[in-house]
Amino acid sequence: MGKAIYIGVTAILSLMSGFIASAEQSEVVSYGAYKEMIQQRKSEGVIELQTAIPVTDSYAVGAIEHGRGEITVLDGRIYLDYGIDGMGQSAHTIPQSEQAVLLAVSQVEQWQSVTIEGAMNQEDLYMEILGLAMDADFDVDKPFPFLLEGNFDQLQIHVINERNPAFTGHGGGEKFYHQHRELRTNQRATVVGFYSALQQGIYTHPGESWHLHAVIEGEKIGAHVDRIVSGSNIRLKLPVR
Repeated sequence: MGKAIYIGVTAILSLMSGFIASAEQSEVVSYGAYKEMIQQRKSEGVIELQTAIPVTDSYAVGAIEHGRGEITVLDGRIYLDYGIDGMGQSAHTIPQSEQAVLLAVSQVEQWQSVTIEGAMNQEDLYMEILGLAMDADFDVDKPFPFLLEGNFDQLQIHVINERNPAFTGHGGGEKFYHQHRELRTNQRATVVGFYSALQQGIYTHPGESWHLHAVIEGEKIGAHVDRIVSGSNIRLKLPVR
């Protein structure tokens, strides 16, 4: 009886606080390095997707070898959005021997969630995520995955499509890969995100701590997020272990 009362009180306190403390922070495994890819102009695959992505409870963001498209995984569901035909109509199965040039992946069995009520620009949204992660006893010096669900005021997204021969180096006017870009407004989506403060330039751009992909299920889109403005009542999810 005493154990049942304890569990009940814990559940009530969890609902009141929005988040419960994580006993163990979810591990993020990464392959490839964005900084080296750009500096050394390497686009060859570094890991086979069937090897790197767990079958269940998996979440991932990355790029297909030679920049042929985007990799997004949401609860084990694969979105390989090949940019040759623009954006959308992602493949949900991994072709034999398909590889990633860049990949961050984590397994999360259970999520805890809270509502972010006010609309926020990207900078404020990131600060809110970090604050809520610290409230949940996350070590924000370590990488962690997260999800955002709801309607977004703005999503600037792109899908890559192979090497861009006009690329002359980081900081130039051309991107390393061709990109098909779209600006979505009032767009419902699920965002798969990874945060990494002390490993910038690995699976994030140099000088940045965030790598986000948006899944738009109705159009089978799995695209990289360049810019995000949240709507009201966005649901943030952090892992529970």
